[in-house]
Amino acid sequence: MGRLFQKYENLILLLCLLIFAAVLLSNNARENRKPNMIERAVLAAVTPFQNLATATVRGAIAGYHRYFYLVETSAQNEKLLRMFHEQAFKNNQLREELKKYRRIDEMITFSPVSLNNAVLAEVAAWDATNIARTMVINRGEEQGLREEMIVLTRQGLVGRLVAVTPNAARVLLITDARSAVDCYVQRTRTRCVVVGQNRKRCDILYLPVNANVKAGDMLISTGLGGVYPAGLPVGRIITLDVGSSKLFFKAEMVPAADLEHLEEVMVTAAPPAIPDELKVEGPVKK
Repeated sequence: MGRLFQKYENLILLLCLLIFAAVLLSNNARENRKPNMIERAVLAAVTPFQNLATATVRGAIAGYHRYFYLVETSAQNEKLLRMFHEQAFKNNQLREELKKYRRIDEMITFSPVSLNNAVLAEVAAWDATNIARTMVINRGEEQGLREEMIVLTRQGLVGRLVAVTPNAARVLLITDARSAVDCYVQRTRTRCVVVGQNRKRCDILYLPVNANVKAGDMLISTGLGGVYPAGLPVGRIITLDVGSSKLFFKAEMVPAADLEHLEEVMVTAAPPAIPDELKVEGPVKK
């Protein structure tokens, strides 16, 4: 006990003096008289400690309130940030839906052929190889689709159905090497055939070198062959070269429809096949 008192002797004396000064000040305040010299000295000595204690307590209280205010503000900020991200996500979804509805509206108002029984479909998958130029749509037999129906957008011809399952169908694009479309040059009515080459472009065959055609001319489907209806935009001529045959142009075409960025397409029935009794076999007799 004695060692403890010796260790904190100065602190204990200071506390005793402060208590004594507080008692004197309290008595002076109750007696309502002017402080004497000792009381003034004690007051002068005690005042800095009182101010320090008061400032410390006020700072602690302010820090306590500020801490909880910051904690609450941080929680509110996190909540607002989550709400912002949720609204931004929903806004992006609505924008995509609006774009989709606009594309569909433009598509259904475009009617180069009868679209009374047309089916709207979305692109579900693409052929990832360069062996073929095909894609898969999310409509099939249950929606009334069948093989050889044509696929198009408001820009023009896309291709035709080559395989149909209950809820999906495979589309052979006009850029596929197995595809051929009988066409004419819209401006001059010159006949030709467009065939795919498994690339973004198509070859143009049997276009006479003496034909009045030029790069930029639009090619339109003739409807011959019973596969594609007449009047569909097929593509535009981009290159013309006489080539080695000297009879036909070596030409290329880019499809009218943006086949690289398709999202929705229309599927409609192909024109009716020509009855056997109307087919011409051999030369026509006069």
